[in-house]
Amino acid sequence: MTKVLGLVVIVLAAGSVAVVAGCTSDSVCEGNSCACSGTGPCTATCSGSSPCHTQCAPGQPCDVMCVPGAECHVECESSSRCDVDCANSPQCHVTCPATGCNVTNCVGADCVVTCGLTGVGTASGTTVSCP
Repeated sequence: MTKVLGLVVIVLAAGSVAVVAGCTSDSVCEGNSCACSGTGPCTATCSGSSPCHTQCAPGQPCDVMCVPGAECHVECESSSRCDVDCANSPQCHVTCPATGCNVTNCVGADCVVTCGLTGVGTASGTTVSCP
């Protein structure tokens, strides 16, 4: 079965679905790629050296901790609140809700944070916020 969730594509083969330590029990994860359900808060702590891709649940709070040195992509534009630690990732892309979003340790030219799908976040050092 293949689920397409925004920018995240998670391919689930029979018997390969696992909830890993980095995701809440309301998440479907394959390694560091997690899709959170709409039944509760989303918390994802990625590990290892593979990219961290998280699709947060609409209307729920979302907290994501990415992996240093690996790409970090988080989609939380429909979440009630979103906090992401990019862990100084060389590529950190976060789609935030229009308000209530904080992205920390976001560095370099490939730190891309959008607010409400149309606005750009306000940067202060390595922190980007949506008011």
